[in-house]
Amino acid sequence: MILTPQLPTRADGIAVGTLDGFDTNGGALVSIPTFGLSQIPARSINPLDGTQVGQPLALGFEGGDPLRPIVLGLMVAAPQARVSVPAEVLLDGERIALTAEREIELRCGEAALILSADGRIELRGTYITSYASATQRILGGSVNIN
Repeated sequence: MILTPQLPTRADGIAVGTLDGFDTNGGALVSIPTFGLSQIPARSINPLDGTQVGQPLALGFEGGDPLRPIVLGLMVAAPQARVSVPAEVLLDGERIALTAEREIELRCGEAALILSADGRIELRGTYITSYASATQRILGGSVNIN
């Protein structure tokens, strides 16, 4: 036996629907699978656009009417469980410590500083200038210049 959803006389709370598209006037059209509804005109508290078609939505209902949905916002996917330790930023006015398990990248335009877990440090830029008011040392197992 196949059960088909029935339209309730009143819709209280929040339902999850999908943005189906837009009508000729640019109004949102939504589906509400729980109620068996599709292509229902809806108002929205935030602007919607074509890139969001197919996205799940949180829907409220004007006056509790299931045929008068209001888009409260896009649903955000639940974060994936991570095994790694989350990145951490500590700031005490004297020092900033950024910690990551695999890589830290600081970028501004064409310039980048990349620190990798395996000990590599990459400094990239169009022009790189180094100044020292005291001794400037370059140490390494081997040093290649050009």
